Amino acid sequence: MTNGSRNKVQQLNNDYARQVANDQQNQRQRISRVRRRRFVVIVAFFGALMLLLGYQLINTRVDLHQVNREVATSQVKLKRAQQKNSQLETQIKQLNNKDYLQKLLRSKYDYTKSGETVYSLPNDNAADVTAN
Repeated sequence: MTNGSRNKVQQLNNDYARQVANDQQNQRQRISRVRRRRFVVIVAFFGALMLLLGYQLINTRVDLHQVNREVATSQVKLKRAQQKNSQLETQIKQLNNKDYLQKLLRSKYDYTKSGETVYSLPNDNAADVTAN
């Protein structure tokens, strides 16, 4: 097979050859349209899936942020309650102390023992019993 023998082959240009070439071109175009349509459907499916998952992710992050805020406020309330509880426990311990209790009754309620006289001085911080 030399170069000369290759040039002897000619393509037929009759109706049948044109119809076969046209059918082949139509077949390629149909396959191209089908592949393009499949590509669009696949891209649309994955796009919708990404939107759905993205929405869920964002929604979950918002919920997590809200829960974290609630936890922080609850922790602050818990610390306040614990401080209040420790103050109350300290007061309970002090009220169980006889000396403190007597001092509190004398200063706050002007309590006296029998036979004891209380003198009120002008610079005393105790509230005047007669003043309203």
